[in-house]
Amino acid sequence: MKRKHPSLHHVGMTSCHFEQTVKFYEEGLGFTVKHIWGKDKRVFMMDMGDGSCIEVSEGGAEDTPSCGRWLHVALWTDDIRESYDRAIAAGGKSKLPPTFADIMEAKPEPVYMYFAYVIGFDGEEIEFIQEVKGREAWDQRVIEN
Repeated sequence: MKRKHPSLHHVGMTSCHFEQTVKFYEEGLGFTVKHIWGKDKRVFMMDMGDGSCIEVSEGGAEDTPSCGRWLHVALWTDDIRESYDRAIAAGGKSKLPPTFADIMEAKPEPVYMYFAYVIGFDGEEIEFIQEVKGREAWDQRVIEN
């Protein structure tokens, strides 16, 4: 496939809780294992559903420092409450439950969205984003438990 511009292929992480992390990404986020390789340490390429992947590598340690300047991985969703609840049920920890934001200063037009954060088994931050069409799309029931 010819791409017009670069797009996300994968984000890689080293896991110190490999089995739990793979299970969390499968059960909590709905990803599927696309490829597995590695002789000494396993690597699972986990498809997010659109061809973009999270690469989970075995062999991290609790004291492994994070590298780079990534703050979090943000995932599109059509149902913020379902995505958040599913991740929590699979063992993710809540950082921020579903919340509504209207970013009025965004250009060329304001952004209206729900967002939520969960923390995975290796301390990685995962954000869910559900954009909506204008403030009138806000629904208190979406962010209530």
